[in-house]
Amino acid sequence: MDLIAALLALSLILAGLAPAKAAPVDAPSSAPALASLAEIETLLTDQPGAVEQAWTALARGGLPRIEPIPGDAQQRRVTFLYKAGGDVTGVRLNSVINAPHVTMPVTDFERDYTLPLHRLGGSTIWALSLDVARDVQASYSFLVTGPTGTLRVSDPHNPRHLRGRNAEAVLILDGVGDLSPLLPVAADALPPVQTRRLNSAALGRDVSLEMHRAASGTDQSPVLILYDAFNWGARAPAWEIVHNLASKGIIPPMHVVLIDQLDEASAQSAYADQARFVADELLPFLRQQFGFRLARGDVLLGGASRRGLSAVVTGLTRPEAIGAVISLSGSFYWAPEGEAPEWLARQLGQAPPKAAAEAPRFQLAAGSLEYITTSTNQGHIMLDTNRNMAAALTAAGYQTGYSIYPGGHDMAAWRLALADALEALFQPPE
Repeated sequence: MDLIAALLALSLILAGLAPAKAAPVDAPSSAPALASLAEIETLLTDQPGAVEQAWTALARGGLPRIEPIPGDAQQRRVTFLYKAGGDVTGVRLNSVINAPHVTMPVTDFERDYTLPLHRLGGSTIWALSLDVARDVQASYSFLVTGPTGTLRVSDPHNPRHLRGRNAEAVLILDGVGDLSPLLPVAADALPPVQTRRLNSAALGRDVSLEMHRAASGTDQSPVLILYDAFNWGARAPAWEIVHNLASKGIIPPMHVVLIDQLDEASAQSAYADQARFVADELLPFLRQQFGFRLARGDVLLGGASRRGLSAVVTGLTRPEAIGAVISLSGSFYWAPEGEAPEWLARQLGQAPPKAAAEAPRFQLAAGSLEYITTSTNQGHIMLDTNRNMAAALTAAGYQTGYSIYPGGHDMAAWRLALADALEALFQPPE
């Protein structure tokens, strides 16, 4: 197609008058014809003032643009677009979906891990297209560089975001599983949150706690304790996930307790201080403050990343207190100073098998995109170390489940991973 014909075809698309192109077999037949990036770039090169016209064409159908890939039913082409000010000198994509394209090992996050968008036709519109597996959901943001430095900016044109102020946008493709566990819950459907402060001798500080009671729970209902009240409170409310699962009868009604954070200094004790805090201080506090009559099997402890590692340490070292542990993308490559990586898995070789009635159950998960080598993990990637940890737990006699969820080291994917882990723990025996 020559330039004049291309511009004519584009003008028809912009006016909404062009006939729809033939849709791929696996795409809806009613999908609107979208102007291609090449067509838009040609327009902007020849008509530098046509930025608004081009942006309208690009944004038709919503952003980011998601299109089928001919001959590939497993992936979708995702085009991220950002309309910047004239003084912006660079825009980069920050997301776990960058994984296939990063420079490894990652030693400089912005340089090695984030991906640059390019200007379309020298305009103020920036774009990047990536092919992404259809079952992935992931958060993303833009790193926008201008005269005052680099700012993280969420995508204002994507209606799907994590919760909280300035929360990242979320990419959800058409192969993602059941999203009903993530549905918002009306505020009046649950008892009001209760906050408490616990003075911890084990941690040497006051710990802030959030208590979210189950709508139909009792003092004997199970309790899910999660590290990181910011992530599981502000960004991805865990009590909504639990409530939605309980409402469908997948799990029993369950209270949710959020611990404010995991102390960085806990690594110096190999997280033994966290085990003392949970077993000797937090659980007695919950029984005293809220009247819970918690049997060991009713206590679930979980977390993601380093918090998942700490939760597993607590389950292993204080089995009399913990009934089940959920670890999402646990940092099992970690080791105390002077020890080789994957230290915790090696300790299990010396542990005697535990009777099922006396030992916690473990549910581990890692992401399909967690194969990035960094200066921190020194080549011991999450997929391998989580698989190795699950195998070590099983060999030591613990009831252990392991799964790979679609996504990366990311709160967007951890939401459904948490739901899947809870469902697995409460599945009736076959």
